[in-house]
Amino acid sequence: MNLQLSFFDILIIIGMFTGFVCSILLFLKSKKKKSNKYLGLALLAFVWLNTKTLLLSLDLWSIHGIGFFPNGVELALPPLFYLYAQSLVQASFKFERRQWLHFIPFLLSQGYAIIVYIAVMTTNIYQEKLAIADLYHFNTVKHTEEYLMLISAFIYLYLGYQLIRKYRSWLESNISETQYSQLSFLNVLFFGVLFISVYILVNLIVSFTLTDEHYWRWQLAHLFIAALVYYLGLVGYKNADVVPQAYSETTNMKKAKPFNEQVKKDFADQLEAALLHDNVYLNPRLTLQDLADSMNVNEATLSHWINTHYGENFRTVINRLRVEEVKTRLKTDSLRNLSLLGLAEECGFNSEASFYRIFKNMVGVTPKQFMDAHTKHSHQ
Repeated sequence: MNLQLSFFDILIIIGMFTGFVCSILLFLKSKKKKSNKYLGLALLAFVWLNTKTLLLSLDLWSIHGIGFFPNGVELALPPLFYLYAQSLVQASFKFERRQWLHFIPFLLSQGYAIIVYIAVMTTNIYQEKLAIADLYHFNTVKHTEEYLMLISAFIYLYLGYQLIRKYRSWLESNISETQYSQLSFLNVLFFGVLFISVYILVNLIVSFTLTDEHYWRWQLAHLFIAALVYYLGLVGYKNADVVPQAYSETTNMKKAKPFNEQVKKDFADQLEAALLHDNVYLNPRLTLQDLADSMNVNEATLSHWINTHYGENFRTVINRLRVEEVKTRLKTDSLRNLSLLGLAEECGFNSEASFYRIFKNMVGVTPKQFMDAHTKHSHQ
């Protein structure tokens, strides 16, 4: 058999190869971060899904033993990515029996595909295979699965987005350290999956209303999928060692206690004393829980009153105090024996990139520009 690879086939193979290699590397790092295992499984599922694309593109579907092979894993992809997001942000996440409920549609689909495959294997004649598959309503079932996959994708995208949004909100309200990953690469993942899902939905609608299939439209969809696999493989491996801050949704279950006016005033004074006089913000690892413990209040109450008193969340308040400390020390020439980064570390920052970003956002200029402007002003 003389196979001729088109440019389309080569691009699909590159995406598959990248996904396969990166999935193996992620599995090797799954002991350090268990979310790597779920991303590795998702990448393998993507790779497996693209084998169907290659079989059709290379015109191998009619070969005995290849055609109707049960390699449709579309319904497994949305829950796999959701489990990846869960295991990424929830330190206590464990795969339990109830998690299999997510994969019931996939397991039913695969069971049906295996039954059809066994049935068509009873003959070597392709036309007879088609007739047998038609008896099992193969095409109708597969079209139905495509719509189910899209519904599943939209549902799990929403659930995953809500999960990451809550994680980021919790991070801003509880952790002062700025080097913890905001998982921004997941934005590309969510947008990519959403775009592909909408594109496939439009294709299905167009194919249903028009007689001309325009196969190139589906090839483009598969190229989008291959590109997403390529991106996920590289970014997933790059972030394989990045461990997000341990987060549990139960942290947000407590409610703030109601205060009378006198207690409010006393609490505001206590909060001011802790932040402005005790200089707790100089601790680079300060958390909301640390501050709450020192003030003998619960986290929810402290978070509520920080937001009320300052109009900003915990992390923003702490970093604003750190920036003011940096500015004060720069004005008093405290940089003589320190680098700018060394001064930032003394003031509570433990990430150079986040220090420059936060300083620029809050002051409007870079630390170097601020220092130069102060030096110039003091010499006038």
